[in-house]
Amino acid sequence: MKVGKVKLKRFIVMRKKLKNKGGRPTKYNKEILIKSKEYVKKCKDGFIKEVESINSKTGRKRFRTRLKVNLPKVEGLCLSLSITRSTAYEWAKNYKEFSDILEQINQIQANRVINEALSGRYNPLIAKLLLGKHGYKDDSKIEHSGGISLTEALKKADEEND
Repeated sequence: MKVGKVKLKRFIVMRKKLKNKGGRPTKYNKEILIKSKEYVKKCKDGFIKEVESINSKTGRKRFRTRLKVNLPKVEGLCLSLSITRSTAYEWAKNYKEFSDILEQINQIQANRVINEALSGRYNPLIAKLLLGKHGYKDDSKIEHSGGISLTEALKKADEEND
C-alpha cells in the first residue's frame, strides 16, 4: 500500500514538471522580428509621394506631387503582423528585441510630432496632446509663500463670527 502512494506522488511531481504552462505556443519567431523591423524602416523613411490627376471637369490633366507622412504606430505594426495590441505588449515584456522595436516606434512618433509642430503643419493643441503621450508636459508650478496655518485661519473665522 505504501509503495502505491509513493509512486502516485512521483507521478504527480513528474506530471507537474511536464505540464504545459498554459495556452497555445507563441507565434513569435525570427520572421515576425524581420517583418517588424521592415515596418519600422518603411515608416522611418516615411514620406510617400502621391501623384494625382485633377480637374476632370475641363478634361485637362494636372499632376501634383504631395508628401504624406507615414507615422509609425503600434496599431499599424499589429495590423501588419496580424496580431493584437495585447499580444504585442506581451511580446515586448518577454522579448527584448521586440521591446526595442516598440520603443523605436515611440521615438519616431515623438520626433515627427516635434518636427511637424515646429514647422506649423500640426495644430498646436493636437501636437500638445500627442506629445503628452510621450512624456512631455506643460507644468506650471504655483508656490504659496505665506505664514498662515489652518488652525490660525479657523481661529480668525471664529473671531469674526462672534
